[in-house]
Amino acid sequence: MILFQNGDLSVRRLEQEDAPLLVRWLSDPAVLEYYEGRDCPHDLERVQTNFYESEEEGLYRGIVQYMGQDIGYIQFYPVGREELTEYG
Repeated sequence: MILFQNGDLSVRRLEQEDAPLLVRWLSDPAVLEYYEGRDCPHDLERVQTNFYESEEEGLYRGIVQYMGQDIGYIQFYPVGREELTEYG
């Protein structure tokens, strides 16, 4: 299911079939340098636990695509009052 589209860029809903893609990305040292640290690679079990078994109200998880090619992961959610105060 497409959540957003603008020209060649789109965001589709994260699907169970995307788990191996997340494992590949979240095991890449270049990605981990900016996400949880190089010493925290994700295996399939960790991806299942963190991305598929944990449900949070209002949290949307998606795969970013450019020209139909999967290029990244994104999540978004409503900003709460505390975050709004903190970040303006």
